[in-house]
Amino acid sequence: MVATGGLYAPTIRHQNGVTYIICTYVIHSTSNKFGDEHDEQFIIHTTDILSGNWSDPIIFPFTPGIDPSLLFDDDQVYVQLCKIGPKFQIFNFEIDITTGTMLTEPALIWNGWAGSFTEGPHVYKKDGWYYLSCAEGGTFRHHMLSIARSKSIWGPYEAYDKNPLYSADGTDEYVQNTGHGDFFQDKRGEWWVVMLGVRMDEGRCIMGRESFLAAVKWPANEWPSIDTVAARRELPALPGQTGVAQFPLPSTDSAAWVYLRDAVLEDYRIQDSQVTMRAHPAGLDSVQQVVSFVGQRQRRLIGRAGVTLHRPERSQTSPDGLIRAGLAFYKDEHRFLSIAYDFQADQIVFEGRNPAKSYSAEQTQQVKTDNTIKFQIRYTERSMRFYIHIYGGHWQCMQEVDTLMMTDFDFTGPVIGIFAVGNGGEVKFTDFEIDVVTDIGTEDHTSGEDFE
Repeated sequence: MVATGGLYAPTIRHQNGVTYIICTYVIHSTSNKFGDEHDEQFIIHTTDILSGNWSDPIIFPFTPGIDPSLLFDDDQVYVQLCKIGPKFQIFNFEIDITTGTMLTEPALIWNGWAGSFTEGPHVYKKDGWYYLSCAEGGTFRHHMLSIARSKSIWGPYEAYDKNPLYSADGTDEYVQNTGHGDFFQDKRGEWWVVMLGVRMDEGRCIMGRESFLAAVKWPANEWPSIDTVAARRELPALPGQTGVAQFPLPSTDSAAWVYLRDAVLEDYRIQDSQVTMRAHPAGLDSVQQVVSFVGQRQRRLIGRAGVTLHRPERSQTSPDGLIRAGLAFYKDEHRFLSIAYDFQADQIVFEGRNPAKSYSAEQTQQVKTDNTIKFQIRYTERSMRFYIHIYGGHWQCMQEVDTLMMTDFDFTGPVIGIFAVGNGGEVKFTDFEIDVVTDIGTEDHTSGEDFE
């Protein structure tokens, strides 16, 4: 549970030229005991979502709770939020959006339809009705989206007699664990839902939970219906376009860099695909200490990630300097795969950990190099291969791992990044890349040939 803290389920709303994000920040104690954590609810806003300039967070007191949402209703602004504890219940209150002051006492408005982990509330005002949608059934196999409605924001709410509104539970759909959805309208007035789910392949869902888009039919005064959530689907053209809508994946250059916990940002110098970082003693399995790691989220099921490590002069690799540095596939401090260079032993070291699956692997290989070492991870939905390339040699596959070993009940997906372990030494990486489309499986050399 320590690894599943952080920012929970943000809701985005736009009103009068201002974009708002309301969210929960969850901090778990290292004791891992239920109730030994705290959370903060906050709102930020901007008039230009592309500028990167946001207000300071406005904190409002509601605890313990998660998954807040906003409804702008004429001159009033309401917050819906899941109160957690022995029960998961949905509360509503009016708020001053500029100060965070709660203008009414929180009131219980729904216990849910299934009554199991009722969370992720959103209220929509449509045709004189207040529609309340919620996630239920837990985050994984029994996940669902349920809905109810009332003539008053305060209820009572009448549950839809055909709930759950949507669930993949009990189906053979490729996209499973669907739920926790949010409805919106496009410029033509058509309704859509964005919903969480996983791409499941014979028990493998290496990307964890992802966001899916599905079309919605919502006639006046009636209940909505959702098209089957699919991994790939052609969407109708947007106004002014011809053909089907295209949503290209952002380039690596525009992807956000991700650090672990409270990173010491002064230890990193990043320019495009080049990163120089200062090494801290803690490794990837550290629960609390500062870890020298930076990466980007994996967003393609099939692709390649890689980086070039520049080996410093011998004088810089003393016991007080660098110990190990390389490339890692990281889910949390319990589950990761890494391939790295050991500066002390002149070895390439592969390490894999997932105690939940009793998986522990380590492999070493002696190398000789005075220049650079290239690392690569080539991944598909079912496997990951870890490659090394020594200056003057060729690519060699050092380890192959079934993605089932890294599939668990994940809140989020993996991060692929670079790391360094040491006592203050500095290491340089260049040519960092991720999600490069390539012919996976080519140039496989597994014979263990000499790199000299």
